[in-house]
Amino acid sequence: MKSLRTRLTLWFVLGFLVTTTAFTFLIHRTLKSELEQRTCNKVYPDLPNWSLHGSLTEAEVNEIAHQMLLSALMWSVPLVFAALVGGYWLARQSLRPIASVNRQLQAKSPENLGEPITLPEADYEFRDLLKQLNDLLARLDASFEEMNNYAAKVAHELRTPLTIIRLKVEQAGDRIAPALADEIEGELHRLTHVVDQSLLIARAEQGRLTAMSSVFNLATTIAEVVEDFQLLAAEQNRQLTLKAPPECWAAADPRHLRQIAHTLLTNALKHGNGDLSVRVKGEGPHAVLLVANQVAPNAKAEATLGLGLRVVAALLRLEPEIKLHRRRGQSYHVARLVIPLATPVAAAVK
Repeated sequence: MKSLRTRLTLWFVLGFLVTTTAFTFLIHRTLKSELEQRTCNKVYPDLPNWSLHGSLTEAEVNEIAHQMLLSALMWSVPLVFAALVGGYWLARQSLRPIASVNRQLQAKSPENLGEPITLPEADYEFRDLLKQLNDLLARLDASFEEMNNYAAKVAHELRTPLTIIRLKVEQAGDRIAPALADEIEGELHRLTHVVDQSLLIARAEQGRLTAMSSVFNLATTIAEVVEDFQLLAAEQNRQLTLKAPPECWAAADPRHLRQIAHTLLTNALKHGNGDLSVRVKGEGPHAVLLVANQVAPNAKAEATLGLGLRVVAALLRLEPEIKLHRRRGQSYHVARLVIPLATPVAAAVK
């Protein structure tokens, strides 16, 4: 049994049942012995006013003892049930602090690691455990803060030299072979993208990134993003198709939606193969963005920094109404983004 509460309840009931059974049979044997040995007119020295008159046969003694045993067992059944209920209640009350700590731990995120876990009523053992957990969370919060600050500073410092190198390559003109210039510019673009993503993650995890929700045409926004990626897909001899209505209004931060769509398409191009498809549609109260791509059967994910997924996770924390679902089959991968649907009237008001 995996439930500690169930184990504590069963141990409590088992202990009560063993004690009750032992007590019942002990009384049964004692009463039977007394009835068998003291059945004549006999006055007890300790109790001069109490005596047994007459005699009992062995059958009568057994009958009395049997009735006593049945009566004790009959009373034991409701007592065991009461012990079961009482044991469960005691186990639940005893484990309530652990359940409270577990709920608070589940609510922890990089944004609230520094907030201590509290228990209004706790025994000494729980208070000691609580102190150790809060100390650990404080150290983790300090480490996260230090890493985020360091990542932000490094990314910020890298932007200037990358910009200078890109400008020098552009100014070099004919002094650099066109193929080499294109290769250098491609690597500079990749490094700049990594720097920008690192800065975005750092700002989001430090709470310095906020969502500015508005009503916008999701179909138009996605079409603009897809247009750029169609050029990248064509370079790989792959086709990227878009299926979307003229209008599909959504309520969210368009900058964040653009970044999420950009990341999903980047991953689809980088980790997939074959053609890609993007679809925008409305489903009830939601607008839906689907990004589908083919994958090689039994292909393993390529080892990367995972910055794109961290960016998406950070942006989704700022937009809790937006949900991302990913499904991978034997030869395909689908990312499904669900966004609150809006109306053009709301857009005009804004």
